[in-house]
Amino acid sequence: MGLGRLLTRSTRYTATDTVTGASQSYVVLDNLAPDFVGPGSYRGGLSIPGAWRASVLLSDLLGQVPWDAYREYVGSPEEKMVPTPPLLEQPAPPDTRMTTFSSWALDLIWHGNAIGVIAARNYAGWPTAVLPVPAQMCQVRRVTPYMDSPLPVGALEYTVGALKALGSQDVIHIKGPCEPGAVRGMGVLEAHLNTFNLAAEQNKQARSLSSHGVPTGVLKSSNPDLTETEALDMKAQWLANQSSRSIAVLNASTEFEALSWNPEELQLVEARKMTLTELELVFGLPVGWLGGQTSSRTYANIEQDAANLLKFSLGGHVARFEQTLTLAFPRGTCARANLDAVLRSDTLTRYEAHKIGIEAGFLTIDEAREYEHRPPLPDKPPMVDAYTPNPAEIAANQAKNGPDGGRNGLEKP
Repeated sequence: MGLGRLLTRSTRYTATDTVTGASQSYVVLDNLAPDFVGPGSYRGGLSIPGAWRASVLLSDLLGQVPWDAYREYVGSPEEKMVPTPPLLEQPAPPDTRMTTFSSWALDLIWHGNAIGVIAARNYAGWPTAVLPVPAQMCQVRRVTPYMDSPLPVGALEYTVGALKALGSQDVIHIKGPCEPGAVRGMGVLEAHLNTFNLAAEQNKQARSLSSHGVPTGVLKSSNPDLTETEALDMKAQWLANQSSRSIAVLNASTEFEALSWNPEELQLVEARKMTLTELELVFGLPVGWLGGQTSSRTYANIEQDAANLLKFSLGGHVARFEQTLTLAFPRGTCARANLDAVLRSDTLTRYEAHKIGIEAGFLTIDEAREYEHRPPLPDKPPMVDAYTPNPAEIAANQAKNGPDGGRNGLEKP
């Protein structure tokens, strides 16, 4: 039996701003994870357009691929399990497989860990359903001597919300890049926080330029009788003119000196392109996928792009999921992602490949139709040998059987 019976309560609490008095209610779902994510999710990293595109691209690709289980017996080739085990088909009902795997992939990319608490098992004790939880709500440690834990020394102990002392057999933990012996993985947020801060700062600079025209500067006045009140009024009027994009008027004793470069000299566009290239490197995307440097993709086609994306970007994440989920099944059974959805060629290329296989003899027409999700061809009726007698046989038959013997009465010898 899994932990599903324990995950049945939710806690509601209200947070109040002590300055403004504004309040908002939140719900901790199943005493594990709060329901608020908002723009602060992953420390605001998803608010950066390039980071959003890169992480959603990879997580959606991993979420949309079908998953299959294969069982191998001694001395026999492996066989695909039909139907697909529920842990791979819909691991967290009522959510779809796409929802569960894509959210896991987001946590794996950003935090370096994807966590799910096993909630149900079959009659043999193997997991059939999990409850995905945010990685930031989980803690993991290795039990050492003299540590207060019900688990044996050397075991991994997980704490997920109010649930404590969970063993590795109660948790599915997909771990990202890590040091040898580490109990948790590292994500892009931990390793590249400075890059995200730089991208956010560039967004702030762009907003400042669009709002004020000139970011910072000094209003100089040669009038010795200028009072503080008059100076503040002049500053406020200057800022109002800049924000409304209207013409500012200065008297002969006042001048403006800019303290920062104009947008052209600042090369803000080029700097933001360079940041997009850095985000491609951070998330492991082929250069050019986010619109940074595009020279390497000039002669690439869609099929090559898909293959490169799988080999150099998505392959590591898929392998981590495959090997971790395989551990949740009996020995001799492995979980495998069906990557045909990512590598699927265009219609003409697929048909040409089917033709080559059929002509070479290692592929049948019905197998090719199955690849195209078409039913097999209906069985053809057996061919009848149409026998046509010659005139001499017709005449002999008529002489024997009469004038009506003709063709219809002639039997094939």
